[in-house]
Amino acid sequence: MEKLRQVRSSDEEDNIGTQTYDVSILKDLYTLSETEVMDRILEHPDPPGLIKALPSEDFFWLVKRMGEDSMQLLKLASLRQWQYLLDLELWEKDRLDMTHSFLWLQRLQRSDPERLAKWLFTDGQTLAYLYLFRNVHVELRDEDEACDLEKGFITLDGLFYIKVLKEEQTETVEGIIRTMAGEDLLKFHSLLTGLAGVLPADLEEDMYRLRNVRIAEHGFLPREEALMVYAPLDPKAIGKKNSPEMFNPVLDENFVDLAPYTPFHFSKSQNLLTKSASRITDGRLLDRIRLEFAGLCNQILSADGLVIDDIDVLKKTGQKAAGYLNLTLEEMCGKDIGAAEELLRNNSLISLFRMGFGLAQKLKWEAERWLKKSWFDHNNMGYGFWGDEWGNTLEGLMKKRPKYYCGPEREGEYRDFEQASDLTAAGKILHGLIELDKMLAQLTITFPLNKKEVHTHNWTIHSLLFTLWARQMLELTPSFEAITLKQARQFFDLLRERDEKPPYQMLGFEEIFVKDFMVYASGFVPEDGASLKDMLSLIWQEFCKEYDWVDVDALDPRFSKYILIRSTSSFSSHH
Repeated sequence: MEKLRQVRSSDEEDNIGTQTYDVSILKDLYTLSETEVMDRILEHPDPPGLIKALPSEDFFWLVKRMGEDSMQLLKLASLRQWQYLLDLELWEKDRLDMTHSFLWLQRLQRSDPERLAKWLFTDGQTLAYLYLFRNVHVELRDEDEACDLEKGFITLDGLFYIKVLKEEQTETVEGIIRTMAGEDLLKFHSLLTGLAGVLPADLEEDMYRLRNVRIAEHGFLPREEALMVYAPLDPKAIGKKNSPEMFNPVLDENFVDLAPYTPFHFSKSQNLLTKSASRITDGRLLDRIRLEFAGLCNQILSADGLVIDDIDVLKKTGQKAAGYLNLTLEEMCGKDIGAAEELLRNNSLISLFRMGFGLAQKLKWEAERWLKKSWFDHNNMGYGFWGDEWGNTLEGLMKKRPKYYCGPEREGEYRDFEQASDLTAAGKILHGLIELDKMLAQLTITFPLNKKEVHTHNWTIHSLLFTLWARQMLELTPSFEAITLKQARQFFDLLRERDEKPPYQMLGFEEIFVKDFMVYASGFVPEDGASLKDMLSLIWQEFCKEYDWVDVDALDPRFSKYILIRSTSSFSSHH
């Protein structure tokens, strides 16, 4: 793994030339405490050079990681890094957030008041105008007229009298004003005089436009443009010679030198993407991948409208980006690491992401087409009808942007698709549900459902099938009507006639169960019939697992998930 990188700063005022920095402070960023991170920086032979050399994205995430302990970092940072940080932190959509503006001006004032004053006279002048216009009151008086001013005004020259409008901001804003006046009194007078002519709406609009131009270079596009990252791309457009998606980038060397490290590093897990990237020895290609990956993450953040409030946002976004990239590589290259490396070399990461997302979106579209005409939807069944795993898988596919159901062992239970096996597993379940749905449509023609009963009992695919099958096995009138507790015990005695003790295997009955329901698969093509058979076998196996240790005397109508059993009270009232 690379230990040191050479990076050129774009800030003339920093005049640091080419710097070397230790990327270990970024590698361990998520695991070290704030104190340990700061100690590592300050123990470096050249802390200012180390921090100023960081790409703006890496510096931003370092500050977010450090939180309130970032004051020392701001002192060490370059103006380029300040600007990037403020561009991301000060805006609420298209409005300048005055509360955030104050907090960040306060932090910068405490960390490096003189440099802040200089910046507010130059690149930060529009922020100074807009902030002061909205937060201070200025009066031009001579000494004789000053006595009639209300309490709270201060003057630094006996001419301009200034009052901070919000008491809790007084100390910080007066500190900034005093430092600016001490830096250049003539410029400070010019600034105060100019406040009278400020048109806040026009000034804010100009600031927002320039801010958008700056952050667009990092991938933060306006939301309507950023959403293009989710425009599915046909796999045929990837990897072909002379394809418009193929590209040979000619990148400005300064931009490549500033390729961020953090987003790609935080996204890593062992898969084809990381294995192929780890084999790349071309430094410029690695930098290009890092640069594009950071831009891809930022475009996803813009498209998703996420608030960048902590480093977890970066981690999750990086995992999403890396997951869909890996999905594309696996789909196109199988396990061929060399082919995956070539695909990375010859295609933009956004194109590869769009293809990966398109594969998941294609599965969602298939689910949507089926649901519109399905027996399941026509009968207003909820996702829970299919059981936890199948129902949640279907629900994940139907989200605004499809998600993969990975089970209760993971926080949130859903994640973005990350590998070809995710698509295969979700696709297999979807196609199985489609075949089960077709079978149920035929089955309920022969044995009509009492829809009121269905929704009263919250039926599932399991209780529907096993209640009907139990009645058939007991030679009762075939229907979906609940059976008695006595009949349920007779049913289990029948299934367990070969079992002497638990766990009850109910050997030989899976074939009968599957065969009895395959009768309703007439007209299925062989492939669909095989899918249905697999699903019926899985349903049987879940049934066996549920009851393999349950004694017949322990059967309770209240807790019977797989068979509808009438309680004594309902039986009595029914009769």
